This record gives sequence, C-alpha cells and structure tokens, in this order.
Amino acid sequence: MKNYIEKTTDKAAYFAARALYAVRKQTNEFIRNEDGETNLVAILLIIVVTVGLVAIFKDKLTDVIETIFKRIQSSVKSI
Repeated sequence: MKNYIEKTTDKAAYFAARALYAVRKQTNEFIRNEDGETNLVAILLIIVVTVGLVAIFKDKLTDVIETIFKRIQSSVKSI
C-alpha cells in the first residue's frame, strides 16, 4: 500500500512540476513579447474611455434603459 501511495505522490509531483514549468514558460514568453504589452495598453484605454462615456451620459443611458424596460413590460402585460 505504501508503494502505491509513493507512486501516486510521485506522479502528482511530476505533473505539478510540469504544469509549473509550462506556466513559467508562458509567463516568460508573455513578458518578452511586446505585443502583449501593447494589447494590454489598448484594452485599458478602451475600458477607460468606456467608463468615461458612461459617467458623462449616465442620466441619458438610465432614461433610455428605463424606457426600454417600460416598453418590454407593457408588451408582456398585453400578451
């Protein structure tokens, strides 16, 4: 029984080490790749612009969404 547990533990340790190596390799590749950094900056910029637009037009967006939901509710009531 002890031999079986040792083999199972060895297998688990092997797969964990292999997974850790793969993660390290991918992380190093990501750090070296400049496109990843550029894409990250672009995504952050898109998020900032979207949040800014929502903050500016919050009242208008709220009115539009409320109007849409009122129409949906009236359509559901008529069914």
